[in-house]
Amino acid sequence: MNKKKLCTIFLMGLLARSCMSLFADTFTDALQDLAVRTACIGQYSMTEAGGGWYEDPHDYYTPQMMAYRLSKESGNMTRTSTFYGICFDYAQFAFEYIKQYTSYYNSVGMKERQFWVAGVLDNPRQIELMSIGTKTDYTRMQNGVPIKTYSTSLRNAKAHGNATYHAWIWILRADGIWFWVDPTWTDNLGYVVYGYVNNNGQEIQCKPNKDYCVTYPASLNNLPLPPAMGPRQAPSKSANSTNREETIKDAAPDFIGELFKKIFEDVDYKEMDTYAALLISADLPFSVIKNKEIDFDKIGFALEVPLLWDVTAAMIGLEYLQNLEEENNIHALLLDFAFVRRLYNNLAWFLGGGFGLRLDFDQSSNYWAQEDWSTGYLALKANTGFIINLSHLFTKIDVSYNNVTGFSVGAGIGLGAIAY
Repeated sequence: MNKKKLCTIFLMGLLARSCMSLFADTFTDALQDLAVRTACIGQYSMTEAGGGWYEDPHDYYTPQMMAYRLSKESGNMTRTSTFYGICFDYAQFAFEYIKQYTSYYNSVGMKERQFWVAGVLDNPRQIELMSIGTKTDYTRMQNGVPIKTYSTSLRNAKAHGNATYHAWIWILRADGIWFWVDPTWTDNLGYVVYGYVNNNGQEIQCKPNKDYCVTYPASLNNLPLPPAMGPRQAPSKSANSTNREETIKDAAPDFIGELFKKIFEDVDYKEMDTYAALLISADLPFSVIKNKEIDFDKIGFALEVPLLWDVTAAMIGLEYLQNLEEENNIHALLLDFAFVRRLYNNLAWFLGGGFGLRLDFDQSSNYWAQEDWSTGYLALKANTGFIINLSHLFTKIDVSYNNVTGFSVGAGIGLGAIAY
C-alpha cells in the first residue's frame, strides 16, 4: 500500500472523530486507527530493548504517512512529539491518546474509562493491568515513567503470541467484551495486531482491515473477525468516577462466577503446559480445628501425584489415616484417586475419593481385630478441592469425609516438573 493511500485513510479517521454517527464497526476501526497512529509516531529500538547494540526492525509506519493529521492534532504547535523506544513506550503513548480523546472512544463503543496498559513479565498467562501514574501517585517506575497498579490488577489471561516481557493496551467495549491492541507489533510487522479476550481468558487475534495495513500476509485471511457488538451493559458504580482505583474494581471479572462456570464449561487449553508433581499433604478433622488445639490423635498423611494435561487430568495417591482418640485405635491405608479439571494454567479443581484397608487394634489381646462388624474392614473417603501451582511450586487445599477421622480439611505442598 502506498503512502498516499495511507494518508487518505488517516485523514478520514480524523474526520470521523468529529462526527457522532456510528456505523457498523466503528469501535474496531477506532482500535486499528489507534494502533496505526501510535506506530506512525514511534520507532522501535532494539538497542533499548536488549541493552546492547542491535539492528532495529524495519519501521513500517512513519510520521510522514499521517503528517497532515498530526499537524491538525498538534494545535498551535508546529511540531509533533515522536519517540524511539520499546513496547512500553508504544503502550504509554496509546494510553495517553485514549485519555486525551476519551469522549470520542466512548462515542464509538468504549465503556466508561475502561482502558489500561497491559503487561506481562516471564509468565504469558498472567497479565497485569496498569495506568500511567504521576510523580506523586505511583506504584513503581518503569522505563522512567511512574505507573500505577492496583489490588485487582492481575488477570489470569493468556497473552497473544505467548508474549513475555511485553506491553500493549486493553480496552473494554460497552457490551462487556475486552479488546486488546498491540501498536508495537503493528509497527514491527506492517499490519494491525489487535483482537479480543474470549471467555477463557485467551487473547484472540482478529483479522485487520487491509486499509490500515502496509503489508498483508495471506495468513491474515485465516484470522477470525471480531465478535459483533452486543447489548450495552448498564453503567457501573464508577461510571462517573475519575479515580482509577475505583474504576479497575468494576473492570475486575467475577472470579467466583467465572470459577464455577469454568468447572463445567470448556477451557481453551492450547499450548498449556503438562505437569507432573509430588505433593505431601495432611488432613485434620473439623473437631480438631474447632477446638483450636493441634491433636495428632486423629490425622491423615498422604503422598499424591497430580498429573495435569490439557483440560481433564488425574491425581493418584497413597494415604495413611489414624484415629487414636479416646478408646479408638483405628488405622487405615487408602489408595486415593481424583478427577482433575483445569480451570486456568495454574489452577485446577478436583473431585475424588479413596478406598483401602481399615483395622482396629485391640490392645487388651495385643492383636489386630475388627470388633465392630457394622463398619467392616473397608476404609472409604470422598473429597474435593483445588490445586494451585506457581511455577514449580504446587499447593493443595481440600475438604473430605472418611470413616476413620470423619469430616476433615486438608492442605499439601510439593514440587512439580513441566513435561513439555
